[in-house]
Amino acid sequence: MPQHNLLSKLAVFAAAVLLVNACKKDPAPPPAPTGPVTQKETNSWILDSMRYFYLWSSSLPAKADTQPGAVAYFNSLKNKDDRFSFIYDPNDLSSYPKYMLYNFGIDFTVISFPNAPAGAVGVIKLVLEGSPAAMLGLRRGDYFTRINGTIVSSSNAATLSENLLQQSSGTFTLATVSGATVKEDTAVTLPAQSLGENPIYGQGIRIVNGRKVAYLFYNYFNDGYNTAVKGVFQDFKTGGANELILDLRYNPGGSVAAAAMLAALIAPGITGQSGFVKYSGNSNLGQRIVSFTSALSVPESGGPIAFSSLEPARLSLSRVFILCGSQTASAAELLINNLRPYMQVYLIGQQTFGKDKGAIIIQYLRTPKRIPWTLMPISYNLANSKGEGGYTNGLTPQYIVDELSKQPLSPVGDNTDPLIARAISILNGNGRQTAPAPQISPRVYFDTRQQQADRNVVRLPAALFRK
Repeated sequence: MPQHNLLSKLAVFAAAVLLVNACKKDPAPPPAPTGPVTQKETNSWILDSMRYFYLWSSSLPAKADTQPGAVAYFNSLKNKDDRFSFIYDPNDLSSYPKYMLYNFGIDFTVISFPNAPAGAVGVIKLVLEGSPAAMLGLRRGDYFTRINGTIVSSSNAATLSENLLQQSSGTFTLATVSGATVKEDTAVTLPAQSLGENPIYGQGIRIVNGRKVAYLFYNYFNDGYNTAVKGVFQDFKTGGANELILDLRYNPGGSVAAAAMLAALIAPGITGQSGFVKYSGNSNLGQRIVSFTSALSVPESGGPIAFSSLEPARLSLSRVFILCGSQTASAAELLINNLRPYMQVYLIGQQTFGKDKGAIIIQYLRTPKRIPWTLMPISYNLANSKGEGGYTNGLTPQYIVDELSKQPLSPVGDNTDPLIARAISILNGNGRQTAPAPQISPRVYFDTRQQQADRNVVRLPAALFRK
């Protein structure tokens, strides 16, 4: 299967756009401007677009401020409760966010470790299959103490990582941790590349207490892998799986259609007309419940997904165990919340990120295209088919578990992983919602995966607004 590289991810990001010009609502739009583009023209287009689509449109000014640049002006319009709206230039790749996983093939966290050179160590969380990092033998759970020769600490971890993303290569000094002792080892240099990710990191079936328990580690809702996900669930069904552990601990979101497909593969008793998501916008956008069929019909890439095509792979379970954490965000939280009307959802891990809002992507439509900017304003609140939402502070697990409480990190899918171990414990009959023993967890100073969770937001395709 072809890899999903960074540039195609950026294309997907803007694929389902709602192309809007400033005068969309005018009965007789004036002629398109000519001559050099002025700041007044740009800022007026920004304000007009926000007036129609922005969730907090009632708080916007009557006239545009013609002085600030586009980015500064857009940010000045944001409501105090708006954490996620942003503006970017699709013609300028430097304006797109960069992520460690797609540049260097690893995600890592920097945690407290008293005996390390500066009281902190880096811990590799994920290694991208086929990346230079994987070829050099780096694995989940490996430690490092330096980035480009500088010892990592609580105060510099974020800066070192941000600087690394601007460079053509990065050097990590690996370390061995034995008890309380940290010993520096060799340094490895990784070239910066545009890397693709297969979001399916682990899958399989294990027997627990006489039950066949399927496991899937899914790291991003990518329509390019919908067929692969269906294949995984077909294997689960053929293998007789009657329980599921779905690992979304690092999943920052992605395609709503991919999330709807996964929900349809899991949930019992639904049809294509069952409600998947409810969105509530301003007075222009109103409210609407989107069915599974509608959500599946407009993926961000590829063709529509027929609900009937999922039947051979549907497990129709009565419950699901979902592993989550602070990087579980956006469409991943949407999936969790929107399964709840249909089945018992057990959350294991830590509080999720808290993105219960979605955005529409807006671009200038007129020809010639005078304004290059793309807007992504928050446009609606999200809820499930019962109208249950409001998880701005995140979704709280019934079973609080920190994967960092056990070092080194276990391999993906391993039974010794604290989150998986807790799910197995519940399957074995220990369903108490209190942890069996106090957990001692390190402080987290920085996490590369958190950046992607911060920047991702649910995007309902524009076609849904035209139906």
